[in-house]
Amino acid sequence: MYPFKKILCPTDFSEASLCGIKMGSEMADQHGTEIIIVNVHKPIPKLPTPRVEASEVAFDVTAYENEVIKDAEEQLANLSGSILDDSVTPKLIVRMGRPAEEILTVAKEEDVDAICIATHGRTGLAHIMFGSVAQRVIRRAHCCVVTVPRCD
Repeated sequence: MYPFKKILCPTDFSEASLCGIKMGSEMADQHGTEIIIVNVHKPIPKLPTPRVEASEVAFDVTAYENEVIKDAEEQLANLSGSILDDSVTPKLIVRMGRPAEEILTVAKEEDVDAICIATHGRTGLAHIMFGSVAQRVIRRAHCCVVTVPRCD
């Protein structure tokens, strides 16, 4: 089980999520662990065009989602280059969907041994309103989940 061979590190590019990547990086550096960094974006809802004349000025959701993915891939590459040691070459994945579900799907597809996920530490109303991706991942993961609080 430990040391892990593959670790999945989800990020939403927040400062808190970078702590999870840093911890995964330390494990990778010490044990030669493979790191997979995933970023998940919620899909843009697609609404039907109300009438034919409006189709000329309609928003192209697919093109926008492709731009979001391209931008996220660039951010992941920059992020991994600044956080990870040169000896660690991560696999970078961007997905569209519900964050917890996509993280769990990637974890199964990649057959990871652990998920190293940061917690934002929300409590009270913010926790009730936004829920917790980390909490959903912990409940349903097929592998170990390491939670990392905000590092300062």
